[in-house]
Amino acid sequence: MLYDVIVVGSGISGLYAALYARRAGLNVALISKSNSLRSNSAVASGGINAVLKTTRHDSCRDHIADTIKGADKLARLSAVSAMVTGAEEIIRELQEMGVAFDTDEEGNVAQRPFGGTKAKRTCYIADKTGASITQTLLVKCRKEGVKILPNYVMLSIATYKEQLSGITLLRRRDSQVIALACKSLILAGGGFAGIYRGHSTNSQESSGDLIAIALRAKMRLSNMEFVQFHPTTLLNSGTLISEAARGEGAYIVDENGERFTDELQTRDKLSRDIVKHQLAGHTVYLDFRHLGEALIDKKLPSARKHALMGAGIDILTELLPITPSAHYTMGGIWVRDNTSTDIPNVFACGECAHSGVHGANRLGGNSLLEAAYFGRIAGIEASRVAKKGDFHPINYALVDKEARYVEAILEGESRFNINTMRRNLGNNLYKNAGVFRTHDTLANALEYVHYLMKMTSGLCCVNKERNDNVELMSIIEFRNALTVAESMVMSALAREESRGVHYRDDFPQSDDQNFEVNTIIRRLAATFLRITFEGHLSSDWWHRIRQFFHAQ
Repeated sequence: MLYDVIVVGSGISGLYAALYARRAGLNVALISKSNSLRSNSAVASGGINAVLKTTRHDSCRDHIADTIKGADKLARLSAVSAMVTGAEEIIRELQEMGVAFDTDEEGNVAQRPFGGTKAKRTCYIADKTGASITQTLLVKCRKEGVKILPNYVMLSIATYKEQLSGITLLRRRDSQVIALACKSLILAGGGFAGIYRGHSTNSQESSGDLIAIALRAKMRLSNMEFVQFHPTTLLNSGTLISEAARGEGAYIVDENGERFTDELQTRDKLSRDIVKHQLAGHTVYLDFRHLGEALIDKKLPSARKHALMGAGIDILTELLPITPSAHYTMGGIWVRDNTSTDIPNVFACGECAHSGVHGANRLGGNSLLEAAYFGRIAGIEASRVAKKGDFHPINYALVDKEARYVEAILEGESRFNINTMRRNLGNNLYKNAGVFRTHDTLANALEYVHYLMKMTSGLCCVNKERNDNVELMSIIEFRNALTVAESMVMSALAREESRGVHYRDDFPQSDDQNFEVNTIIRRLAATFLRITFEGHLSSDWWHRIRQFFHAQ
């Protein structure tokens, strides 16, 4: 099949990108490896940040300042400013599409406080904001003619003479490898916090597939060491209890009922406070009891349901045990302000991309805004170049290579248990590359990742059925997860300082002289990664020179 634009990923960024590319009059396909409503966007519950005309005691200047401060000096001002000043239009546009934000007594969009902010600027729909926006965008894409292809797993980017020609995919229903041709491609497949299996708010499908594919295609990655841990998740399952709970006034207490931290400080600092308190022998809880049933049922219904279903706790009368879990990844595919990447006509947006707005630590409420804002830009830019571009031939030797890769996994002899290996990777990363890190723990994590990489040749399907083989997809995801884990741990080893969510016990201070720049990862050979530290302008100098002479 031939498509003008292919979008991979069905969260808010992917849906927004597909919608805008379709509105440009192009033939657009949206690829999803499972149900669209299982994306991280769909389970993001707290809200979306915006300074509105009706917002009191706030300004775009304050929103920009809060974002940059939270990012610990690594945010890109141009990207942050563009996103923040475009936020009100995003909210208005979502309302026009049918998103029913909660309103206040005056009928204006209601806003709640989130950590690290100076004002109430987070717009919300109870505590199911992401799901509501995702459902609305999905319906809109279907109505406007976007071709939605669920249950396809992307395997690689196909190029011809260094130009994009298409992608290869695994069709899950029959385990066949196919190729789709396109003029432009948008990568919007989410982050990789799911590699911390057993210690993550993400599903196991959040394995960083597109980030691994981009690295294999010689695209740059940036700031992979910055993994944000959400401070309030269920103790035994990692189920997210939204920051909306603290925004509405829930307390963080220990077994003595003592409030030992500031509930509305940034997530990195709050997670460290909680882990330190746990290491000192305390149990940490969320306390909703003073909020009352009326407020909880109106503004925090999902929190009450998750607590009851996941922990057997009624938050009206009981304390809820919590712990930090891996939640969001700030690093990803290196992109410019217009979402373009190192390969012409390939764009990236959402959590799989390093847009520069989150730096070393994301503020709650900024991720849904980033997804919508940069998803729209990606759709506009991808459609613009697709209108000017041509289709390029697909090298079917690549398709054959991917087919043989899948065949080897299906037909080979299985020597290891994939679920055990995924859990072991998650446990090791949480222990050695978690909220607190040192050279020794990170070295142990890297050694274990390399050990698992050597074992993957023995990871094959026990079930040889080709129809909807879940085991096959799990093995492919796990191999991608190891590629991403290696990049993340190596970046963390190279950054010998503490900044944002990256906290090194052996380097507890920030080192602005050497490290107030981004980590850049390049793949130079099959098994060799090169890590450098570069400012955004120095990473983009050759592209800017080419653009200048082209304009002349």
